[in-house]
Amino acid sequence: LGPDMRERMKHTRDFKTKGFKGNVRGEFIQSPFATLEEMFLKIPQDVGFNIEMKYPMLFETEQEGMDSYAVELNSYVDTILRLVYDMGQKRNIIFSSFNPDVCLLLSFKQPSIPVLFLTDAGASEVGDIRASSVQEAVRFASRWKLLGIVAAADPLVLCPRLIRVVKESGLVCVSYGMLNNDIHNSKLQAQEGIDAVIVDSVLKVRKGLTDAEAVRAQHGNGISTLGNGMAELKV
Repeated sequence: LGPDMRERMKHTRDFKTKGFKGNVRGEFIQSPFATLEEMFLKIPQDVGFNIEMKYPMLFETEQEGMDSYAVELNSYVDTILRLVYDMGQKRNIIFSSFNPDVCLLLSFKQPSIPVLFLTDAGASEVGDIRASSVQEAVRFASRWKLLGIVAAADPLVLCPRLIRVVKESGLVCVSYGMLNNDIHNSKLQAQEGIDAVIVDSVLKVRKGLTDAEAVRAQHGNGISTLGNGMAELKV
Protein backbone atom coordinates (compact mmCIF):
# COMPACT_ATOMS: atom_id res chain seq x y z
CA LEU A 1 0.00 0.00 0.00
CA GLY A 2 1.16 3.52 -0.75
CA PRO A 3 1.63 6.16 1.97
CA ASP A 4 -1.65 7.86 1.03
CA MET A 5 -3.66 4.64 1.35
CA ARG A 6 -2.01 3.79 4.70
CA GLU A 7 -2.98 7.23 5.99
CA ARG A 8 -6.57 6.83 4.79
CA MET A 9 -6.85 3.45 6.51
CA LYS A 10 -6.22 5.17 9.86
CA HIS A 11 -9.58 6.91 9.55
CA THR A 12 -11.63 3.72 9.18
CA ARG A 13 -13.73 2.40 12.02
CA ASP A 14 -11.78 -0.85 12.35
CA PHE A 15 -8.43 0.91 12.52
CA LYS A 16 -9.66 3.32 15.18
CA THR A 17 -11.03 0.54 17.40
CA LYS A 18 -8.46 -2.23 16.75
CA GLY A 19 -5.35 -0.44 15.57
CA PHE A 20 -5.38 -2.24 12.21
CA LYS A 21 -7.62 -2.91 9.24
CA GLY A 22 -8.92 -6.46 8.99
CA ASN A 23 -7.81 -7.13 5.41
CA VAL A 24 -4.48 -5.30 5.68
CA ARG A 25 -1.39 -6.77 7.33
CA GLY A 26 1.75 -4.72 6.98
CA GLU A 27 2.01 -3.77 3.32
CA PHE A 28 -0.38 -6.13 1.56
CA ILE A 29 -4.09 -6.92 1.18
CA GLN A 30 -4.89 -10.58 1.86
CA SER A 31 -7.49 -11.02 -0.87
CA PRO A 32 -9.20 -8.72 -3.36
CA PHE A 33 -12.76 -7.51 -2.96
CA ALA A 34 -15.22 -8.64 -5.64
CA THR A 35 -16.51 -5.69 -7.63
CA LEU A 36 -20.03 -5.09 -8.90
CA GLU A 37 -18.66 -5.16 -12.45
CA GLU A 38 -17.22 -8.64 -11.83
CA MET A 39 -20.58 -9.86 -10.59
CA PHE A 40 -22.30 -8.68 -13.75
CA LEU A 41 -19.69 -10.45 -15.87
CA LYS A 42 -19.42 -13.73 -13.96
CA ILE A 43 -22.96 -14.46 -12.69
CA PRO A 44 -25.47 -15.79 -15.28
CA GLN A 45 -28.00 -13.22 -16.49
CA ASP A 46 -30.95 -15.34 -15.37
CA VAL A 47 -29.89 -14.70 -11.74
CA GLY A 48 -31.46 -11.48 -10.52
CA PHE A 49 -29.63 -8.98 -8.30
CA ASN A 50 -30.84 -7.40 -5.08
CA ILE A 51 -28.27 -4.59 -4.88
CA GLU A 52 -28.15 -3.40 -1.28
CA MET A 53 -26.44 -0.01 -1.16
CA LYS A 54 -24.45 0.73 1.99
CA TYR A 55 -24.02 4.35 3.01
CA PRO A 56 -23.97 5.78 6.57
CA MET A 57 -26.78 7.98 7.79
CA LEU A 58 -25.87 11.37 9.25
CA PHE A 59 -26.15 10.25 12.88
CA GLU A 60 -23.88 7.27 12.11
CA THR A 61 -21.18 9.52 10.64
CA GLU A 62 -21.32 11.64 13.79
CA GLN A 63 -21.15 8.61 16.09
CA GLU A 64 -18.15 7.19 14.24
CA GLY A 65 -16.38 10.50 13.78
CA MET A 66 -16.23 10.02 10.02
CA ASP A 67 -14.46 12.69 8.03
CA SER A 68 -14.22 13.97 4.47
CA TYR A 69 -12.82 10.68 3.12
CA ALA A 70 -16.38 9.43 2.61
CA VAL A 71 -17.54 9.38 -1.02
CA GLU A 72 -20.13 12.09 -1.68
CA LEU A 73 -23.64 10.62 -1.75
CA ASN A 74 -24.64 11.79 -5.25
CA SER A 75 -21.37 10.58 -6.71
CA TYR A 76 -21.77 7.19 -4.99
CA VAL A 77 -25.29 6.67 -6.33
CA ASP A 78 -24.46 7.96 -9.84
CA THR A 79 -21.45 5.64 -10.14
CA ILE A 80 -23.50 2.56 -9.30
CA LEU A 81 -26.42 3.58 -11.52
CA ARG A 82 -24.09 4.14 -14.46
CA LEU A 83 -22.64 0.64 -14.07
CA VAL A 84 -26.05 -0.97 -13.61
CA TYR A 85 -27.48 0.67 -16.73
CA ASP A 86 -24.38 -0.16 -18.77
CA MET A 87 -24.17 -3.82 -17.77
CA GLY A 88 -27.47 -4.95 -16.28
CA GLN A 89 -30.06 -4.30 -18.98
CA LYS A 90 -31.04 -7.96 -19.42
CA ARG A 91 -31.07 -8.85 -15.71
CA ASN A 92 -33.84 -8.53 -13.11
CA ILE A 93 -32.61 -5.99 -10.56
CA ILE A 94 -33.95 -4.33 -7.43
CA PHE A 95 -32.25 -1.77 -5.20
CA SER A 96 -32.44 -1.68 -1.42
CA SER A 97 -30.86 0.39 1.33
CA PHE A 98 -31.10 1.15 5.05
CA ASN A 99 -30.33 4.77 4.24
CA PRO A 100 -33.52 6.73 3.45
CA ASP A 101 -31.63 9.35 1.44
CA VAL A 102 -30.08 6.68 -0.77
CA CYS A 103 -33.58 5.33 -1.43
CA LEU A 104 -34.78 8.83 -2.34
CA LEU A 105 -31.92 9.42 -4.76
CA LEU A 106 -32.41 6.03 -6.40
CA SER A 107 -36.09 6.84 -6.86
CA PHE A 108 -35.46 10.36 -8.20
CA LYS A 109 -32.59 9.49 -10.54
CA GLN A 110 -34.12 6.55 -12.39
CA PRO A 111 -37.68 5.38 -13.12
CA SER A 112 -37.31 1.71 -14.06
CA ILE A 113 -35.63 -0.23 -11.23
CA PRO A 114 -37.75 -0.73 -8.08
CA VAL A 115 -36.45 0.43 -4.69
CA LEU A 116 -37.02 -1.23 -1.30
CA PHE A 117 -36.44 0.53 2.02
CA LEU A 118 -34.61 -1.62 4.57
CA THR A 119 -35.39 -1.12 8.25
CA ASP A 120 -34.42 -2.91 11.45
CA ALA A 121 -37.89 -1.94 12.68
CA GLY A 122 -36.79 -0.31 15.91
CA ALA A 123 -34.42 -3.10 17.00
CA SER A 124 -31.67 -0.54 17.62
CA GLU A 125 -31.61 3.14 18.50
CA VAL A 126 -31.31 5.39 15.46
CA GLY A 127 -31.04 9.13 14.90
CA ASP A 128 -33.29 9.25 11.83
CA ILE A 129 -37.01 8.96 12.53
CA ARG A 130 -37.62 7.43 9.08
CA ALA A 131 -35.62 4.38 10.17
CA SER A 132 -37.06 4.10 13.68
CA SER A 133 -40.00 1.71 13.24
CA VAL A 134 -42.18 -0.26 10.83
CA GLN A 135 -44.78 2.51 11.00
CA GLU A 136 -42.28 5.18 9.96
CA ALA A 137 -40.85 2.92 7.25
CA VAL A 138 -44.33 2.44 5.77
CA ARG A 139 -45.00 6.18 5.94
CA PHE A 140 -41.70 6.99 4.22
CA ALA A 141 -42.01 4.32 1.49
CA SER A 142 -45.62 5.27 0.75
CA ARG A 143 -44.93 8.99 0.56
CA TRP A 144 -42.10 8.57 -1.95
CA LYS A 145 -43.74 5.75 -3.92
CA LEU A 146 -41.08 3.11 -3.25
CA LEU A 147 -41.88 -0.51 -4.09
CA GLY A 148 -42.02 -1.54 -0.44
CA ILE A 149 -40.09 -2.26 2.74
CA VAL A 150 -37.74 -4.99 3.94
CA ALA A 151 -38.13 -5.22 7.72
CA ALA A 152 -36.42 -7.20 10.43
CA ALA A 153 -38.56 -10.27 11.06
CA ASP A 154 -38.81 -9.79 14.85
CA PRO A 155 -41.88 -7.49 15.01
CA LEU A 156 -43.60 -9.35 12.14
CA VAL A 157 -43.25 -12.65 13.99
CA LEU A 158 -44.45 -11.11 17.26
CA CYS A 159 -47.36 -9.37 15.54
CA PRO A 160 -48.04 -10.93 12.10
CA ARG A 161 -50.93 -8.54 11.53
CA LEU A 162 -48.33 -5.86 10.76
CA ILE A 163 -47.75 -7.60 7.42
CA ARG A 164 -51.30 -6.83 6.32
CA VAL A 165 -50.93 -3.24 7.51
CA VAL A 166 -47.92 -2.86 5.22
CA LYS A 167 -49.63 -4.49 2.25
CA GLU A 168 -52.85 -2.52 2.73
CA SER A 169 -50.69 0.58 2.31
CA GLY A 170 -49.96 -0.60 -1.24
CA LEU A 171 -46.41 -1.74 -0.47
CA VAL A 172 -44.49 -4.97 -0.97
CA CYS A 173 -43.57 -6.53 2.38
CA VAL A 174 -40.36 -8.55 2.81
CA SER A 175 -38.60 -9.66 5.99
CA TYR A 176 -35.05 -10.63 6.91
CA GLY A 177 -33.18 -11.99 9.92
CA MET A 178 -32.23 -15.16 11.75
CA LEU A 179 -35.84 -15.77 12.83
CA ASN A 180 -36.71 -16.56 9.21
CA ASN A 181 -34.52 -19.67 9.27
CA ASP A 182 -37.11 -21.19 11.61
CA ILE A 183 -39.72 -22.69 9.28
CA HIS A 184 -42.49 -21.99 11.79
CA ASN A 185 -41.73 -18.25 11.71
CA SER A 186 -41.65 -18.17 7.91
CA LYS A 187 -44.97 -20.03 7.72
CA LEU A 188 -46.49 -17.63 10.22
CA GLN A 189 -45.58 -14.70 8.00
CA ALA A 190 -46.71 -16.56 4.87
CA GLN A 191 -50.16 -17.02 6.36
CA GLU A 192 -50.44 -13.25 6.74
CA GLY A 193 -49.49 -12.65 3.10
CA ILE A 194 -45.83 -11.62 3.21
CA ASP A 195 -44.33 -11.32 -0.29
CA ALA A 196 -40.91 -12.84 0.44
CA VAL A 197 -38.63 -13.90 3.26
CA ILE A 198 -34.86 -13.49 3.10
CA VAL A 199 -33.23 -16.59 4.56
CA ASP A 200 -29.85 -18.31 4.85
CA SER A 201 -31.19 -21.88 4.66
CA VAL A 202 -33.00 -21.42 1.35
CA LEU A 203 -33.69 -25.09 0.51
CA LYS A 204 -34.75 -25.99 4.05
CA VAL A 205 -37.18 -23.10 4.38
CA ARG A 206 -38.51 -23.43 0.84
CA LYS A 207 -39.29 -27.09 1.45
CA GLY A 208 -41.07 -26.22 4.67
CA LEU A 209 -43.16 -23.59 2.89
CA THR A 210 -44.38 -25.96 0.17
CA ASP A 211 -47.75 -26.58 1.81
CA ALA A 212 -48.28 -22.89 2.53
CA GLU A 213 -47.38 -22.00 -1.06
CA ALA A 214 -49.84 -24.56 -2.44
CA VAL A 215 -52.67 -23.10 -0.35
CA ARG A 216 -51.87 -19.54 -1.32
CA ALA A 217 -51.45 -20.46 -4.99
CA GLN A 218 -55.13 -21.45 -5.02
CA HIS A 219 -55.85 -17.81 -4.21
CA GLY A 220 -53.48 -16.51 -6.86
CA ASN A 221 -50.73 -15.45 -4.49
CA GLY A 222 -47.53 -17.15 -3.42
CA ILE A 223 -44.63 -16.48 -1.11
CA SER A 224 -41.05 -16.64 -2.33
CA THR A 225 -37.77 -17.22 -0.54
CA LEU A 226 -35.40 -14.47 -1.64
CA GLY A 227 -32.20 -16.31 -2.42
CA ASN A 228 -33.60 -18.72 -4.98
CA GLY A 229 -32.73 -17.08 -8.31
CA MET A 230 -31.77 -13.78 -6.63
CA ALA A 231 -28.26 -12.82 -5.56
CA GLU A 232 -27.92 -10.23 -2.77
CA LEU A 233 -25.02 -7.84 -3.43
CA LYS A 234 -23.88 -5.30 -0.85
CA VAL A 235 -22.13 -2.26 -2.36
